[in-house]
Amino acid sequence: MKKLIYVFSLIAAIAILLVACKETKTTTEGSAPILSNSMFKVEMPSKFDGLYDTKVKDNGIDFYDLECISEGNPGWAFGVYVYNKPSDWAGGPIEKVGELTLKDGKIYDVVIVYPTETQFGLDRPMPEKYKNLYEARFDIANAVYGLNGEKVAVGQGTKGDQLYKNELQNIITAIGEKWDANKLEEENLSTMYVVINDGNGNALDKVGYAYKDLNIDGIEELVIGETGSNSDGVIYDIYTMVDRKPQHVISGWDRNRYYSYEGGLIVNDYSNGANESGTNVYSLTTNSTELFPQVAYKYDGYTDEKNPWYIAYNKKGEDWEFESVSEQQYNELYNRFSKHEKINFKSLSTVK
Repeated sequence: MKKLIYVFSLIAAIAILLVACKETKTTTEGSAPILSNSMFKVEMPSKFDGLYDTKVKDNGIDFYDLECISEGNPGWAFGVYVYNKPSDWAGGPIEKVGELTLKDGKIYDVVIVYPTETQFGLDRPMPEKYKNLYEARFDIANAVYGLNGEKVAVGQGTKGDQLYKNELQNIITAIGEKWDANKLEEENLSTMYVVINDGNGNALDKVGYAYKDLNIDGIEELVIGETGSNSDGVIYDIYTMVDRKPQHVISGWDRNRYYSYEGGLIVNDYSNGANESGTNVYSLTTNSTELFPQVAYKYDGYTDEKNPWYIAYNKKGEDWEFESVSEQQYNELYNRFSKHEKINFKSLSTVK
């Protein structure tokens, strides 16, 4: 009898959850279901009929896998949202996929919002139906259009070749005109361009550019660095987008070098003489030029010649809060973050 009561309770709970999720506004245009809210519509692929549910909000739609819900799991696969201000969505597991410009001239970022926790149960692989819905997220987001028929511009506001034309030309001008260190610093550019100009050959051949999404928000950054087979991926300058405008992030030089690292991290290697060198690891904050501290380690024989190994996980103001550690602990971080990511820079001399 207890088992029977439990089964009925479980069925009732699932029914309540399914009803709670039934907030979809759906119309039919042709054969495809049209989901809508107060801001936009989206044409849902018919292959998912009967397999998903949604929660509709004023500026977004969340998509759920029904099979996961029936098993008692949340089942949220992703959400598609639009925001007028980048600052309203910046931060968290969110990725921009394009822009929607309405007839009144307002521009909205079209973004995909991701879960931060498993939605289909622990200790199991991703279910096939949930996986199929999740993998269709870009197609669904790209099918967004305004209530007056405005279509989303796929990739708009995300691709580096659209965003940083003036910044790229400014660097080419700086190198071509051989700006001195003072002029470069005034323009927030690396003084390494002076060193490069003092060498042999065409300086524009030695400096390259690449577009790379460093903070994993769907928007590419402009990365300037060293070209050639001998390059170790060193970065001279980084630009990012803040409120849809290009902004300079950092400049590196000979004793203060920046590199890209897997997972969207930025590694800063520095040297303060023969007995002190270290590495600071950051992540680039979305819609900001701020570098968020992750971890730092240094070899500092000036402070303690016998135990020169230090690690920090926090900053107080501008200073890392270092603590003394064993050589083994230091080497674990050193061996991990010394493996910099290789960037395929294109020579500035190829820019038209």
